[in-house]
Amino acid sequence: MKFCLKLKYRAVALAVPLALAAACTSPTRPIAENGAPSPVAAAEIAVMARHDSLMAQTDQLFSLKAKINATHSPAAGPYLRGLAAADAAMMDWMHQYQAPDTTAAPAARLAYFRQQQQVLARVKLQYRATIDSATLFISQHPGAPAPPK
Repeated sequence: MKFCLKLKYRAVALAVPLALAAACTSPTRPIAENGAPSPVAAAEIAVMARHDSLMAQTDQLFSLKAKINATHSPAAGPYLRGLAAADAAMMDWMHQYQAPDTTAAPAARLAYFRQQQQVLARVKLQYRATIDSATLFISQHPGAPAPPK
């Protein structure tokens, strides 16, 4: 009896990871015969890669905001608003993004992913311009002096 229970638990323990692996390789990302992703899958992968690249820069936005705040400069406003706007642009994109259903026509799905690439390209430009200008501002306005001991 104990042996049967152990087998049952092992089967469940193996089934869960296999089910998760199957879910990650579902038909939402079809692979062509030669192993290369389909054009639709490649477009979706490109969108997600650009998203991931931008998300990796989000910490930099917050770090720059803290550094700008530390300057206590009255000229900091536009730079802080720029950083907030760049973050908001990314958040807006994430909230509006909705991958098309896999039952949609491949041409429609491809068009959607291409359009999303264009939106993320604009967000990337906004991030880059904001990060560059905030970095320049910080280099020209050193942080607040350390408090006296």
